[in-house]
Amino acid sequence: MALLDGKVALVTGAAGSIGSETALALAEQGARVVLTDLRAPELSAVTERLKSQGHDVACKAGDITSEDDIRAVVDFAVGTFGGVDVLDNNAGATGFSSRDLDIPDMPVELWDQVQSINARGPMLFCKYAIPSMLARGGGSIVNISSGQSLSGDVSNFAYASSKAAVNALTRHLATAYSPKGVRVNAIAAGLIIQPGMEQRLPAHIQEIFLSHCLVPRLGTPRDIANMVVF
Repeated sequence: MALLDGKVALVTGAAGSIGSETALALAEQGARVVLTDLRAPELSAVTERLKSQGHDVACKAGDITSEDDIRAVVDFAVGTFGGVDVLDNNAGATGFSSRDLDIPDMPVELWDQVQSINARGPMLFCKYAIPSMLARGGGSIVNISSGQSLSGDVSNFAYASSKAAVNALTRHLATAYSPKGVRVNAIAAGLIIQPGMEQRLPAHIQEIFLSHCLVPRLGTPRDIANMVVF
């Protein structure tokens, strides 16, 4: 019997390399998986690939900044597979580093956008998924945070602050819902090498990150996926 036989998992940001690898890892352990992402064509392609491998999966596109979309995605999971047992809040704001600089130069609209994606979005997915977990006797929530939320830096102010909010949300949810059978954890990810990144990232930058690693390699999407599955 696989670890997640009979369970239903919901993965956000599932069109990306980490999200798609996590959806695959969950499905390999027997879960029926609902994938969601803003990028509908890419989401459909990942879903069809998993189906072709024999996995029981479905997808619904949605915008993580829209409460109506988030509610609709959770309702879709409940309607399609009967509920939600595992929520992987993987979706996150990327591509803002060139503008996410010092606070005096911070565009307020960028700050708000990053917080909406990285902090408000996971909160709303928890808001609508937790009732289903409680009705099914428990569940597991895994929020993807970042190592940048745990240490200071001179850039990525909005991103790091939003992930620190995820950490606080995780602690509070764990305190409130662990006694009711819902585990809540966060993964403070470091540098994860995704397709094409190794060629784009200068070797000396990779060496800097490697110097802080306890294992002699950088992280991979499967590393994150395996932690979500546990």
